[in-house]
Amino acid sequence: MKEIKKYSFLIFICAMMGGMWGCNRSGDDPPPILPTASLNVINAVTDIRAINFYLNGTRQNNNSAIFLYNASGYLSVTKGEQQYQFKSDTDRTVLADIKLNMPLTDSTTYTLVLTGQQRKNNLTPIFIADNFIVDTNANNARVRFVQASTGVQAYDVFVGDTLSFKNQPFKNSTAFVSVGPGKKTVKVNLAGTNTPVFSGTVILNQNTYYTLYTSGEQGGTGKNALNVAVNISR
Repeated sequence: MKEIKKYSFLIFICAMMGGMWGCNRSGDDPPPILPTASLNVINAVTDIRAINFYLNGTRQNNNSAIFLYNASGYLSVTKGEQQYQFKSDTDRTVLADIKLNMPLTDSTTYTLVLTGQQRKNNLTPIFIADNFIVDTNANNARVRFVQASTGVQAYDVFVGDTLSFKNQPFKNSTAFVSVGPGKKTVKVNLAGTNTPVFSGTVILNQNTYYTLYTSGEQGGTGKNALNVAVNISR
């Protein structure tokens, strides 16, 4: 009878140790690995030299600061809710501190246009999913428009002789549309009028995707004047 009790006690101890080992093993399991996406940051902040962007405190654009009208290029970032910071490259002043929540199952490429002026404290991130269209005509270029000129004014945008983007308010972005390649005049009118506020030219190559965007503001001077720039998206 004593032998049975001794073995029962040993079985109980083993079971307890097994349970503790199982709990400890569970505690050592690595956290789930979230999927990643590619993010391209465009600098449309008109009154500082350049910007850097950080993900959860770690700088992402390590090769170079992002100068005005330039982009970081697509960099790998973690999806889900993450904390982003944008800083001046000269004195590391925090320009914007935001949370972005990239859906885990949606697009795998995104663009963020940071726009505004530091002195006016109106820096605004415009976050866009890159939904690249399929065009069977490889000779076409594909262009989308982002209204990143701060203020309440809406614009009509002509690419060549075509009204490509109508009545675009601040922070609005469009889908990609197909246009013929080559040197194009870009004209910006006050929405619904024939009043021009900007005119310039861009060169569009065939089978290439472009993000066309405004910056500055109507009535501004120097770099803060209303401008239209273009970056290659793909």
